[in-house]
Amino acid sequence: MAKIHTLKIANYRGFKKFEQVFGMTDFICLIGRGDSGKTTILEAISSVLSPIWNLSFYDTDFYKVEITNPIEIEVSLYELPNALIHENKFGLYIRGLDKATGIIHDEIKDEHEPVLTIKLIVKKDLEPKWFVTNDRNGQEPIEIHATDRAKLNVFMVSDYIDRHFTWNKGTPLYSLLKQDGSNEEKTSIIVDAFRDAKQNIDPDAFKYLNNVVKNIKKSASNLGVDIENTSTSIDFKDIAIKDGRICLHEDNVPFRLKGKGTKRLISVAIQTELAKSGGILLIDEIELGLEPDRAQHLVRTLKKPNIGQVFITTHSRDILVELKATDIYKIEKNGECLLLFDTTLQGCIRTNPEAFFSNRILVCEGPTEIGICRGLNNYRIQSEQDNVSYLGVGFANGVGSNQVAYAKGFLEAGYKVCMFCDSEVKEFNEQKATLKEKGINIIDCDNNNAIENQIFLDLPWNAIKELIHYVLSTRHDSVEDSLRHYYKTYGELPQNWIEVDSLELRKTLGIVAKKRQWLKNIDHGEFLGEVCCKYLADIKGTRLETQFQELSDWIDNA
Repeated sequence: MAKIHTLKIANYRGFKKFEQVFGMTDFICLIGRGDSGKTTILEAISSVLSPIWNLSFYDTDFYKVEITNPIEIEVSLYELPNALIHENKFGLYIRGLDKATGIIHDEIKDEHEPVLTIKLIVKKDLEPKWFVTNDRNGQEPIEIHATDRAKLNVFMVSDYIDRHFTWNKGTPLYSLLKQDGSNEEKTSIIVDAFRDAKQNIDPDAFKYLNNVVKNIKKSASNLGVDIENTSTSIDFKDIAIKDGRICLHEDNVPFRLKGKGTKRLISVAIQTELAKSGGILLIDEIELGLEPDRAQHLVRTLKKPNIGQVFITTHSRDILVELKATDIYKIEKNGECLLLFDTTLQGCIRTNPEAFFSNRILVCEGPTEIGICRGLNNYRIQSEQDNVSYLGVGFANGVGSNQVAYAKGFLEAGYKVCMFCDSEVKEFNEQKATLKEKGINIIDCDNNNAIENQIFLDLPWNAIKELIHYVLSTRHDSVEDSLRHYYKTYGELPQNWIEVDSLELRKTLGIVAKKRQWLKNIDHGEFLGEVCCKYLADIKGTRLETQFQELSDWIDNA
């Protein structure tokens, strides 16, 4: 069954122009900020391949409501149903996909994969028209009807899926029915089912109406009309198939009354059956209405090998951790194509899935730096400045040695990237100039300093005392013994050391804080960031003050 190789959109909702080559891909996860166009892409695919002949469009479906520019949605499909590529159907419109280059040619060669290109055009009269196109020798497009588009088995799971539980034409249940080998010889299965139901119901179902019918017969007879053979029966007009009267029930309760998450899973289950023989499944916000474990199980199940193609959208970190980096495609608002991720970010997906939903990313050396950024964000909120979520900024844990690879990976995927890092590793310091040339901002410490060294050197002593008391309240080992051990280079640790402001003690505090990991988690780092912000006015001219100013400037202006 058909799969999408290339999608083109013009003048449809938020897209003036869009083109994406998916290639020979079976699973596509679309991510992006709100209103970036993820759902629009799914609905564009659903529309151009819709089995519905009278699809509704409105002026608001046109880009910027400019109805003079027609909507055009085009897909190029491979692995086509045989019924569509016969010469008496669309065989003369087949194009050729060169698998080696990924390029589609109007002329097909023996080594090419057959491709059909279907285009939907909606002009200002709002009447949709579907065509199969091929520009070979000026060939005129040929119309493709709903019955042929239905052979592609394309269905979308969204908030409006109650129809999926009915046996109407154009629903996934009806498509499954047509695939059922036991029904091959029957051409009117649903109509026959209605007829059987009518015959079973009519004899006994209306006995409570007999007295009324008897009285009507008598009155008619008095008026000279003979209706003696009158009975009560079901009128087919009132149970028209198009109304979806036949639907799935459980314990006499229709499926449409089930919970949102359960309905979505059942709809996916129906369409997964379709995918066994091929089909395209579109799921908008796959996690909606589902507990994290059920959402993750659903994604794992959909990724198992089948002969169909699956498109999903998500805002959930729980979904991303189940995917490969190459499964994920990011859309930016007004983007003309999707941004791709390579395998260098696979580890980052596991450790920082939420970062992928941002537009700009601060790659932090470790959890302490992430916490500091969170503390800075708290300070910005208290100061009535824009918060990082509003500005589309995410924090990613670079996990030390991986931070360079993550920063490069995010940059190549189209994000604006900043690194918040230490300056104690020579090999890393030597790469910073190259990273800056690539467009990555770097906010670091003085040479040879980690963030702990910088903080204990630059903060005023009152701030350091706050940090010491915080550490004393969170540590189970002896803070003083650790300090005494590392301070011995300078002599004996003073008895009242917590009241002594000296360069030697500051250096020792920085060394011990790092080696003993006093502040090595996000919560500790967040407290650290809040303390630093509290004393910003007292550290003018220091490297620490410069770091916080550069962080805030990048958050605001990058």
